[in-house]
Amino acid sequence: MLLVEAPAMPRDAEEKVAAVMSRIRSSYVSSRRGHRAAARRASRVRRTAIIAVALGSLLGVTTGVVQAQVSGARRAQAVGGASVRDGASARGDAEKKQKKQENQPLGTDCKITMPASALTARGLATPWVLSAKNGAPCKETVAGQAAFIDATIFDPATNKVSIYRPLVITRGTKPAVQPVAPPLPAGAVVEISVGFNGDTITLADRHGGRDIAAANCVNGLRGSIFGQEIYCNAAAFYAAANGKVSFPPLGTSPDDGRTCPTTESWEIVDQDQSDNTTTNYLVQGNQTAQNTIANQGRLGSNLVGNGSDNNLYTRFYAPAIHCQPPQATDVTNPAAPVQSTSSALLNLYARAANNPSPALVPLGDPFTQVNGKPSLEKTNLYRAQVNQPPAAGLADASTAAYCTNLLDQGLAKIELDKPFLQALGRSPDPAVSNDLHLFILNRFKDSWDNLQCQQEAGIPNPVTVKTDANGSVVSAEVKLRNGDPGASSTTAPPSTTAAPSTTATPSTTAAPSTTAAPSTTGPGQ
Repeated sequence: MLLVEAPAMPRDAEEKVAAVMSRIRSSYVSSRRGHRAAARRASRVRRTAIIAVALGSLLGVTTGVVQAQVSGARRAQAVGGASVRDGASARGDAEKKQKKQENQPLGTDCKITMPASALTARGLATPWVLSAKNGAPCKETVAGQAAFIDATIFDPATNKVSIYRPLVITRGTKPAVQPVAPPLPAGAVVEISVGFNGDTITLADRHGGRDIAAANCVNGLRGSIFGQEIYCNAAAFYAAANGKVSFPPLGTSPDDGRTCPTTESWEIVDQDQSDNTTTNYLVQGNQTAQNTIANQGRLGSNLVGNGSDNNLYTRFYAPAIHCQPPQATDVTNPAAPVQSTSSALLNLYARAANNPSPALVPLGDPFTQVNGKPSLEKTNLYRAQVNQPPAAGLADASTAAYCTNLLDQGLAKIELDKPFLQALGRSPDPAVSNDLHLFILNRFKDSWDNLQCQQEAGIPNPVTVKTDANGSVVSAEVKLRNGDPGASSTTAPPSTTAAPSTTATPSTTAAPSTTAAPSTTGPGQ
């Protein structure tokens, strides 16, 4: 049964989380990139679970509930396939420190090997295996190298949805706790989403591609993978579940008086929407386990998590305006189900909302480009995996139109919600800003640059930020197109006495700051 309850974190827990997160400071300096796909890969490095580990562990200790986060085209890729790589990935200071502690290079190009019969109960309970692809080690216990999976199960007999979180382990290791197979209703249709914290992840199996084909898995176009994304049986799942699953009405925010958002609302999306999962895992030594309350009791609450835009929506923006995202029964531990969310559940919810002007993946999305150039075929393939209608032609996936909607609908809504975003008192990454409004403005600014909106739409970046000596955003100015000269937004004075530095319009290759800390409401998410 779908629920919409979103319990609030205790205030003392929030303060402890903020204190821990504020100590995790990353420079997030991007290297120059040859095209936007490389810029997007750099952004994922900033989205790794360095911060998620600290937040998830602390939440497990302070609240007893660990918060977390969720048929192919004719040339859809099955096994292998390379993507173009230009330049070195950006590294945050925190990741460099972790790399030093691990005493080995940070591998960000990895391979994941799926089990046979992945869509069955037995297959769901069989771990996927992460391994090296280009020589550098890939370890599931290292945040910047980790992959994550959420599975969403549709029961056509009852039109109900449930969630399961298959485990990923490092090659040569065993699960810290063996997964338990979930109950699968007769005729159930299963969707699997794979997300990755590194640069690119390539799908493999042990039977010459037969397991991949049997599970209808899509890694991108042949020779041009999505990057951090893999989907299995997505098209069949959405075909079966769309229009069948009952959701509560979106409702209206009591704060701004507007309809509550979904993951396809313009104030929520960035340059590459609907990506990654809502999952994290428990870590013990070199082993991982599913994040359940029972496993926490055995292993503790040390987590590795998948950074996701869905976290910004479910844990920050929606609560700030008192809206409630959907949840379903999570059967990762069949003996003790909880309520959580998943990537596919949020995609179903967005499609059911019947938004007259939804944000749909554009040609400029770096995940959907081929050799740094727009590809309608790859864009439509990606759209199919995230429950979005195909674009009939280039104009239907226009990056210029996407940019103008980001400005006129997205930024305008962000400014409307400014007092509520500020009042929340926390953000996904205090290293960017403790002020949620400033965090989102900085994310908007970087997305505008990485989509090359000034070139595409002929509009200069409408957001200008000022940062302190540590790179934290301390103020921002916004220029809307409705004649309003703009609004400014400031936080408390920076902790350093150094004069703030002004960032007017950063390089179009700068990596956007997105969500790092996973969160909704249940272990295993």
